[in-house]
Amino acid sequence: MSLLLELNDAALSLYRDGDPIYQQPAIALVGAEGVAFGIKALKRARLQPQEVNQQYLARLNADPLPRPGKEVNNHADLIYRHLLEIRDLADEPLAVAVPGFLTGDQLGVLLGIAEEAGIRIRGFVDSAVLMGSVSELRPNTWLLDLHATRCCLTELRASDEDGQAISRGGVEDITGFGRNACLDGWANLVADRFVQDTRFDPLHAADSEQQLYDQLHAWAESQTLSELAVEVRQGDATRQVRVSAIALRDKLIQRLAPVAEKVPAGARLLVAPRSAALPGLVEGLEALGIEACRLPPDIMARAMAQRLGAVDGLKWVTVLPAAAVDGASATQAAGASPLADEPASHALCGHRAWPLTGNALGLPEQGRIGEVIERGGRRFELIAVEDAAE
Repeated sequence: MSLLLELNDAALSLYRDGDPIYQQPAIALVGAEGVAFGIKALKRARLQPQEVNQQYLARLNADPLPRPGKEVNNHADLIYRHLLEIRDLADEPLAVAVPGFLTGDQLGVLLGIAEEAGIRIRGFVDSAVLMGSVSELRPNTWLLDLHATRCCLTELRASDEDGQAISRGGVEDITGFGRNACLDGWANLVADRFVQDTRFDPLHAADSEQQLYDQLHAWAESQTLSELAVEVRQGDATRQVRVSAIALRDKLIQRLAPVAEKVPAGARLLVAPRSAALPGLVEGLEALGIEACRLPPDIMARAMAQRLGAVDGLKWVTVLPAAAVDGASATQAAGASPLADEPASHALCGHRAWPLTGNALGLPEQGRIGEVIERGGRRFELIAVEDAAE
């Protein structure tokens, strides 16, 4: 049995043998009654904004909180209290996957806090190197991982002449852009539509703003770029607007500009699974001329099974053995066996498959297996995938 804690404030995740057994955003609501974490805090964040903190995991220090609470005075206290939430699940020493923008001093702080919380850490590993070590590695490959308020771009290099090892190269820490920025952009778009259609701005009242964000978070978890319908109740009045997938995609592309500027020319960009699941993110990167490849949802399970043995002795591992993944098509990887004249579910281009339902590529949402469609100079073949999860 193996345990891995992935440090990402968009979703602090604990895995056992590759399966997530705890996954909550690293956000805290510091109220008079105590501290609430994760989804509980997220559902109060717009109602009590001055009592919310989503910086503690990214900062990983003992700086004082702007608004201390009961038994919590600094960021270290919040980290300690959050780790207590997973202590009963961490019944053996665990490895910790960390983003490239953290420092050795910060990991030292985490080690001390974890010991106080009764959690034993066996070692640290760079999260991009861990995922990249079981992915296909080509020259000029980078990995993108969104956090709550920042984006980590990590260069993955072959660390020997034979390409048998992978190591971390350069790291670009794009502060101010992360999952929250994408959601805020969409919230502003929805609010503008409310003002235009109903003369009501949901962002001007805490209760309606919370309703908007609750629905926005639920839509973002759907992993499909589709029309967004938002309903806001205020007193006896209920108002609803709809925003098209195209408008949502265009707003996201605007927010992705800082990322596009940091990606080297001609680079192949691997996108971490949770980041790739954000509706329209991969398609938006491609629209900006970036070769973006989403990593499969089970990438962490594969990496844990094959690589965690190298993480031990409280080392910080940034070099791991490399292994190219099977180059089979998306259809073969999903175990599909398409039959002529049957309905298609996905469009295949190279080694990437896009779901037809809710796509923002201008592809038809219905078609038959084997049909070929050209869009934007690319050739798509319609296929069937038994498991529609990409």
